[in-house]
Amino acid sequence: MPTAEERRARHDAAQAAARAEIRGQTLDRYLARRPKAFATDGPVRDEIDKWIVDFLAGSHASLLLLGEPGTGKTWHLWKIGELLIRRGWFGRFYLVSDFEFKAAADRPVDRERLRIWSEAPLLALDDLGASQLYPWTVDAIAQLIDARWQEQLPTLISTNLPTLDPLGPRTKSRFADGGSTAVAFTGTDYRRTHA
Repeated sequence: MPTAEERRARHDAAQAAARAEIRGQTLDRYLARRPKAFATDGPVRDEIDKWIVDFLAGSHASLLLLGEPGTGKTWHLWKIGELLIRRGWFGRFYLVSDFEFKAAADRPVDRERLRIWSEAPLLALDDLGASQLYPWTVDAIAQLIDARWQEQLPTLISTNLPTLDPLGPRTKSRFADGGSTAVAFTGTDYRRTHA
């Protein structure tokens, strides 16, 4: 008859195997959703890896990726999701394009989608400001960031804008709370040099 210690060891091993299987299935689903254009492998920048480590340790700081088109911002957002899963995180991560956000914020407003995004453990707004920022879009972004700030849920933003000034000082302040990280992406457009 196995000892209590042996039973506990078997139980722990079974639990670890179950978690690994779930993580593998979650990763497979995530990678299947990722567009092929962002499927290339490679390391993330050091500042972003530090943000991931801090997030997994409980930080609610947000992340801002600024820079010209084609410098790797969207690739990094997709890679963040992959690395979080590989490192054992099982939360909901929504990566929302500027166009998806505008479609939800425009009339008729998709309040359910905005609610889901405001409550998600992790939300990325990709290419913010890629098209014109209308006043109602800025208001919707402000409401979203405010709701997430109140619940201490980090938001990731990538943008070609030089700053978040178009969102207004109140939204910028809430986004920056908790020691948010800003990462500047420079260089030539990867898509043009590899076309």
